[in-house]
Amino acid sequence: VPKRRSYTAGERQRAVEAGRERIVAAARELLEDEDAEGFSIDAVARRAGVARMTIYNQFESKAGLLEALFDSLAASGPFAQMAEIFEEDDPLVALDQYVAIFGRFWTLNRRAHGRLRAASLHDAELAAAMEARNERRRRGVTELLRRLADRARPVVPRSDVVNVIHVLLSFDTFHAIAGEHRTPEDAIPTMRRLVRAVLGIPPDARRA
Repeated sequence: VPKRRSYTAGERQRAVEAGRERIVAAARELLEDEDAEGFSIDAVARRAGVARMTIYNQFESKAGLLEALFDSLAASGPFAQMAEIFEEDDPLVALDQYVAIFGRFWTLNRRAHGRLRAASLHDAELAAAMEARNERRRRGVTELLRRLADRARPVVPRSDVVNVIHVLLSFDTFHAIAGEHRTPEDAIPTMRRLVRAVLGIPPDARRA
């Protein structure tokens, strides 16, 4: 009898995980589908073929679903290399790699990022979830600038440097600079020059 209960519990857990994955996949498909309806819990439920309450049972809240969605987008992208960047001895190399990682990330699932951004303009809960996730980017910028302190001569007030670079590395900035006919990844060299310009580091400055 105990073995049967353990088996049943294991099967139940796998069913829960499969259900979560199906819902997250549906959310991603909804964002990638150019002709799909707007992003919402109801739209995700319809795409996944589940009841609205099923999503709340699985994720507890809309914020929980969004967190799982953001994790899914990050897991399939270049963020897996983030730890290596902060282990890099040369902070200028690390800075260049940090800029590049966002160019590649925004390129991957570009339509999804754009639709999330557009939806957040009319959805306070989504906007708050995105801003909370974006704080990770700000913390990364803060750490890199700490390491570059003796090489940087910012052209903006030091109190603004983190905010300025945080904005430069955002989806909106990469998307706008890339334009319609290029990808955010194509804009990486330009973004590196802009970040260096803000820091007062010559574009041809050699890495240590």
